[in-house]
Amino acid sequence: MNNKTVPAFVLLSVVAGCQHVGAGKDSATEQLRGLVGQYRNDVPMSGLKSILVVTEEGCPGCNKSLARLVEDYLADTSTLVWVSAVGGMVDISPFKAEPERVVWDYGDSLRSLGIIKGSGAIFLDSGKIDTVIQLDARNLGTALALVSDRLSTPANAPADNPSR
Repeated sequence: MNNKTVPAFVLLSVVAGCQHVGAGKDSATEQLRGLVGQYRNDVPMSGLKSILVVTEEGCPGCNKSLARLVEDYLADTSTLVWVSAVGGMVDISPFKAEPERVVWDYGDSLRSLGIIKGSGAIFLDSGKIDTVIQLDARNLGTALALVSDRLSTPANAPADNPSR
């Protein structure tokens, strides 16, 4: 590949890793709502902006990078941190220290829904799945930047708001 096709390939990888979930995926939202309710019936999905998923599956560097990013959002009441890790490959001690917004899913129940496989982020809009960002080694830098940017966007502002 020449130097001009590498950025295009990276962008294509990120787009392929990000899914925009349309109206036809209401059943996925309902399945997620049921699972969130099973683990955290005190957290309505309508009040959530994101579910950040930390696992030990796949790319170890991806998982560690996301876990470090997630630490900054442990107190965010619009974010739920979903941990399917035992701490063998990812430092989960920050999640144990601040467990208020953490779901411990040792059975990896979220993966079984098929919405996300491995570490990443599920972004919600009005309690419905809007965007899923799946991390992998090919798109790690770009995907982490997208997750960070989306998390830093106020919940009621459009993602492309230049006045942030």
